[in-house]
Amino acid sequence: MLALFCVTLSRLERMQPFENFTYSIFIFYAVLSPLLFWWASKGILSNNNYKFITAITGSMTVKLLLSLVFVVVYAFLFKPGKPYFIIPFFVDYSCYTILEVVEMMKLTKIANRKSEK
Repeated sequence: MLALFCVTLSRLERMQPFENFTYSIFIFYAVLSPLLFWWASKGILSNNNYKFITAITGSMTVKLLLSLVFVVVYAFLFKPGKPYFIIPFFVDYSCYTILEVVEMMKLTKIANRKSEK
């Protein structure tokens, strides 16, 4: 669904100059999010509360910092001229973050059930 949204967004007149960025940020999150979720899931499934907190905050921080680097590098290299290029970033970042949080909450419930037994 997010891919369909990216294609639709890139077809809008104001967004057409940033079509490459729209697809790039989608691919960036499609690769980054599963890796960070895997890292966070290690902490969630751990009995150590320190690992749990570190994994969750660490994965969110790493994602935010890498996203910032991605946007700054794009802006520096391609000089988009108008701020519209940032819209796909916010949409993808929000969608992937919500998806990660929902999945982490499900994983936390499963981990809590296992620890109660």
